[in-house]
Amino acid sequence: MRIGVASDTVNSVVEDVREVIRLLESAGATVDVEKRLGEHVGREGISLAKMRPDILLVVGSDKTLLNTLIRIGSREVPVLPVASGEQPGFLFDVCVRNFELVVSDLINHQWTVEHHARLSVEITGKSTPPLLNEVAVFPRRSATIMHYSLYLNNEEFWRDSSDGLIISTPTGSTAYSMSVGGPIVLGPAPVLTVIPVNSTNPARRSLVLPHDIKIEIREISSSVGIEAILDGQKRISVNGGPVIVTRSQADAVFVKLTEERVAALRGKLLKKVELFSKVAQALPPSAKLVLKVLEYHDHMTQKEIIEETKLPPRTARHALSILISEGLVTKHLSLRDSRQSLFSLARGDSGKGSGVGEK
Repeated sequence: MRIGVASDTVNSVVEDVREVIRLLESAGATVDVEKRLGEHVGREGISLAKMRPDILLVVGSDKTLLNTLIRIGSREVPVLPVASGEQPGFLFDVCVRNFELVVSDLINHQWTVEHHARLSVEITGKSTPPLLNEVAVFPRRSATIMHYSLYLNNEEFWRDSSDGLIISTPTGSTAYSMSVGGPIVLGPAPVLTVIPVNSTNPARRSLVLPHDIKIEIREISSSVGIEAILDGQKRISVNGGPVIVTRSQADAVFVKLTEERVAALRGKLLKKVELFSKVAQALPPSAKLVLKVLEYHDHMTQKEIIEETKLPPRTARHALSILISEGLVTKHLSLRDSRQSLFSLARGDSGKGSGVGEK
């Protein structure tokens, strides 16, 4: 069994990676480490493009997973997300803390695969890597209107003015899309969703469309520059468009453990997810948006949160105060600059809930 490992290179995650590698090699697996990670764990690495593993472990957070999938591109490699720390998520059944329990399952092929649809996006004639969650088209400056025309299979469907537009997969329906009031799509439904954000037309509603449709955003304009945000990780200038979105031919492929193993792994942690969901449902939209951004990025300054969410500063501060009071977000001093505070999802058993998001 050849297993690849990709991860962030921050110190806490690197220590988790070392433990994962130790457990795998003790069980007889051959381990390939991503090149940039290899320098931090004291071994020769190999680029993701050249790696040919039976399984690719992605150790870290939602951000790590989304970044890695973008870098994998169109290859359909079975991926097992492994959460650094204790928090499971919608695609993170396994944590570093309980990874030892699944090693024998991986080595002995006691797992199957699960396919998740991705988006194929073309921006002004250039294709992006397949996207697991969504593409979001927004003006660069918050509180700025964007004008555009939406075409479905080359026919004009509507003209609109709004804060932006999100096109999402079923997996992404519980990510950024949900934060702005988009529909939640359950299971592997063959659909894509289109969510206008704060349209000036009060009758404008989200669309749930068949996955084989061609979605095109044309005639995009604003008083400032427009950019497409890919899975919350990369930003690309749109420059008038068009932005063309279809379902990608390349799915994201995830390792699926047996139901019995997942139940044993999650145990008490599943109760934390349920508790978090109940608390999060009562949050105002601005707090949900900040929470979702922190799930993607973690450890952000207030300025970075304002820039990423495009919320007015006062609204962002109020959202953070709510999240802190609910025990969903923690605030601590930056080690690099003691004049600044960093905000991150609450970890472990402290607070009223667990900062776990569905991706």
